[in-house]
Amino acid sequence: MNYKPNWSSQYTYKCLLLGNTRVGKSTFMRLLSTGNFTEEHLPTKGLMVHTLLLETNYQPLALQLWDVAGDCQHGGLHNGYYFHARCAIIMFDLSEISSAASVAEWVRELEAICGPDLPVVICGNKADLNPFPRELLLRRRGNVNYCEISCKAAWNLKEPLELLSRCLLGYSKLHLISEPIIQPVTGCEVDKQKMEGRVRDIRNRALVEEDQKGGQDGQNRHQRTKAQQYIVLN
Repeated sequence: MNYKPNWSSQYTYKCLLLGNTRVGKSTFMRLLSTGNFTEEHLPTKGLMVHTLLLETNYQPLALQLWDVAGDCQHGGLHNGYYFHARCAIIMFDLSEISSAASVAEWVRELEAICGPDLPVVICGNKADLNPFPRELLLRRRGNVNYCEISCKAAWNLKEPLELLSRCLLGYSKLHLISEPIIQPVTGCEVDKQKMEGRVRDIRNRALVEEDQKGGQDGQNRHQRTKAQQYIVLN
């Protein structure tokens, strides 16, 4: 997304890119900015920032991506990086249960600093791998959405950007009218129909207002995680 539409600094939004180390945050940002994919893990040291200029069917905007290091070696969560953020992407690895389990902690930390109304997209990466065989559940919140991508297969990369842009500009039918030409790694493919169905299922069925079984949330949460993997947002 290196084109330069006529955009105003009024529509520049700071977007935090959060998640554990090795989930693909930096790869995602490099793909969008350069179109290049690398297998080598290049950990972020503290912070990387890149601005994406996005052209939509309504008006252009700019997302200033702040890729925050995901490990405690570099200080973990740097509160100062969060100030003045307008939205966030929290990324996790679809093939690692522990990665999904950490999402709730990232959400809590983000809300403690930025407040509960910040637009957030929870983004599962590595859809080209076999997702862990457990059901995801997220509690429904108006400011939180969900999508899945594959950096390696160059699949669905624009969706987290579109979801955030709709929230920021207030247009539910907004879509990007230009996107980067990114080729997947040779031999890496995803079953698009299957993955799109999986995401719809998580959004429509597994995103719930409250535990359908009733009872105290803390007690049920302990019991149900034996059979299912949940991302609990509160």
